[in-house]
Amino acid sequence: MTETGNDVPPSTKRTRLTSRQFHRWLGIGAAVLFILVSVTGVALQYQQIFGSEEAAKEAAALIVSPLSLAKPTGLDPAALDRARTTLLARYGNRSVTGVDWQIKASNPSFVFHLDGSDPRKVAVSVANGVILSDEPDGEDWLLRLHSGEIIGDGGKFLGLLWGLGLVAMTLTGVWIYVKMYRARQKGSASQLTGWRRYFW
Repeated sequence: MTETGNDVPPSTKRTRLTSRQFHRWLGIGAAVLFILVSVTGVALQYQQIFGSEEAAKEAAALIVSPLSLAKPTGLDPAALDRARTTLLARYGNRSVTGVDWQIKASNPSFVFHLDGSDPRKVAVSVANGVILSDEPDGEDWLLRLHSGEIIGDGGKFLGLLWGLGLVAMTLTGVWIYVKMYRARQKGSASQLTGWRRYFW
């Protein structure tokens, strides 16, 4: 004699239990990583919208560049040398990996990328050789935390795993939903009409 409510074949019940267990344990294991990625992602997005770099880009967009390919640059060679001398006095003899000439700005500058154990990105005014900004060179620590790179190559691999975990959570969640939907179509949920039948 069949027990009341035991309408699903044992094999089906085992399959459903296994998929739900997999989804549940995967979610528990990945929850901390998902929270970390979500929080740092929101912080990065906030930084992109309200950060100083975004404000500088918007300000530069309003400036018409004084330089074009049809006319000489007009750059005084002594200006670059003056900026180099300023940095030499502050940092001593350090290797330079690159120099950018920022033209579209209220105060045009040379941006020096200094190499070494503490890489620096230093902007020096073209007009008078005064240092305008001095900051660490390279990726922002928040971006490195978001990607996992902050703890090295292992963090990059961990970032790959939590990305795959999110895909797996989505796929197993959809599969569980489909099975629940099919099962409940045989019950009271089948009486619903319109969009409500998808959210019994």
